[in-house]
Amino acid sequence: MEIIDGRQFLFCRVDRGEDLLKSIIKAIEDTKLSTGVVVSGVGSLLKARIHMVSSNDFPPKDDFLDFEGPLEIVSLQGIIADGQPHLHISIVNRDFKSFSGHLEEGCLILSICEVAIAKVDDPKVTRTVFPGTKVGKLIRLSS
Repeated sequence: MEIIDGRQFLFCRVDRGEDLLKSIIKAIEDTKLSTGVVVSGVGSLLKARIHMVSSNDFPPKDDFLDFEGPLEIVSLQGIIADGQPHLHISIVNRDFKSFSGHLEEGCLILSICEVAIAKVDDPKVTRTVFPGTKVGKLIRLSS
């Protein structure tokens, strides 16, 4: 992985065989990014692991899904709050079937992935959970 750290953006190049989520977390840690927005992510995957909600309950139940490549990343976006990413990914296979969900560890890069992260100085945000759940909600950090 290579990180290109600019004033307003981080650009991350994630290389073959690297785990996409682990690489993004490492870039966040290495640059000490607290708040940001993943605005773009494009590339290809050897395999993918995502989760999506599978019920209308609250908190909802999650289904974890695994896919074998080759897969194309058509979209990657999300919010980084207090250094913690919440990211969603859309992928497509060779049969042009698309799948979307919450990015999980286990998405391994096929050739390359390029990720752009906008840095946010103000406001700083974090997540707390709804009472009795593990469901996070975004709140502003006090100064």
